[in-house]
Amino acid sequence: MTDSNNLPVNTLFIEISGSGLPEVDGLYVPSTAPPAISEANISSGPGYWNGKMAWDRADGKAARSPAISYSIGFKCWRICRLDGHLAYEIGGDDELPPTDRPWNVYKMGVAPAPKVVIHRTDPR
Repeated sequence: MTDSNNLPVNTLFIEISGSGLPEVDGLYVPSTAPPAISEANISSGPGYWNGKMAWDRADGKAARSPAISYSIGFKCWRICRLDGHLAYEIGGDDELPPTDRPWNVYKMGVAPAPKVVIHRTDPR
């Protein structure tokens, strides 16, 4: 089992905009999900899931925490809807959610896919 205790603190913020599901748009903050073991047998920690940074909605409305996370099994970043179903994804092994190419609409998403912007500081 991989341990996330030695990873740097996640201090990044993500802004999602222009999605076909306005409920997905908004600001995301480093995840505060309680420690858990993922489906890939990796221990999560504050701001991390599956060994990569992860984010929750700033307003706390999403049923899934983290709301933006990386899936090792599917090798993709994913964004969920408020009800926790996955709405958007993008394949690859990027360290952070990609901002340089278009995301894909997933089964429970609605076109168009959103624009993703990473902020080094809280934009509020």
